[in-house]
Amino acid sequence: MILTKWLTSRRVDLLLGGSVTVAAVSGLVSWGVGSGWARWVTIIHALAGLSLLALAPFKLRGSVRTGLRRRRVTRWLSVLMGVLVLATVVLGILHATGLWHGVGYWSALWTHFLLAALLAPLVVWHIASRPGRPRVADLDRRTLIGGGAAVAAAGLAYGVQQLVVGDNRRFTGSHEIASFNPAEMPTTMWLNDRSPRVPVSDWELTIAGEPMALEALHARAAPLQADLDCTGGWWSRQSWDAVSLAELMPPVDAPTLEVTSLTGYSRLFPARDAGNLHLAVGYNGEPLRRGHGAPVRLVAPGRRGFWWVKWVSRIDPIDRPWWLQLPFPLE
Repeated sequence: MILTKWLTSRRVDLLLGGSVTVAAVSGLVSWGVGSGWARWVTIIHALAGLSLLALAPFKLRGSVRTGLRRRRVTRWLSVLMGVLVLATVVLGILHATGLWHGVGYWSALWTHFLLAALLAPLVVWHIASRPGRPRVADLDRRTLIGGGAAVAAAGLAYGVQQLVVGDNRRFTGSHEIASFNPAEMPTTMWLNDRSPRVPVSDWELTIAGEPMALEALHARAAPLQADLDCTGGWWSRQSWDAVSLAELMPPVDAPTLEVTSLTGYSRLFPARDAGNLHLAVGYNGEPLRRGHGAPVRLVAPGRRGFWWVKWVSRIDPIDRPWWLQLPFPLE
């Protein structure tokens, strides 16, 4: 084949490095963004991942076969990296098609993300340890044609995948689960967060330094339909019994609102977004369940699930810029 002759080991490594980089960056962005433009980032992520599969045969025919013949001890690290790459891409496909959602807390998407994180240092080591590293001169017409062919093959595979999936996926790639059925909505926690066991009668909520009675929230709550889009790979639409923060907050000059959970988990929001942030005390006319944030949680339409702070205990106006925080909390 012409492509086999054109795509030398260095050219293949250059294309693989580009695909891995695009897949990693687009994956993180699509994982964290809940607005409509995330659809295009999700498509780019899919094309980058499927391009790795399209380029894999050229990698196997070239440097992989040569490297295994040399019988270096480090060849097993390279084999491990290849296995992890394959497993990561396959898990992504299984999640995207809905053929496998995972087991319990470990969804296919979470496992996909975990394997990608484990891959990062191996990819850096693999590139740094190669004697024949890709050069700028390798980015020539033949490389671009080969890369275009890989992307075209990825695009064809993505089109077939979308025919299989249908309309079940949201633009973030998440699958719909238990809409308007809160009893079946999954219960998930962010990293090491834990559900507090404090009686509702002892719950203390303060807004801008002033105590707020939960009874007052229940009295003012009104139905609000909003989609909770979890980074575990699912989304669910519920009718939340909620009150807008714009109705609860006094006039403040601070640029940022800090919403804090009783667990210590917190997120920062622009104060100007108070009208699109809500405190929910129930859904579909029934109280929240403890695993879903009872007795009061934040509802933040247009943001991914880790912004929807559970078990809210404080909302404080602060002077710190809202963007001065980790994009993905580590608590």
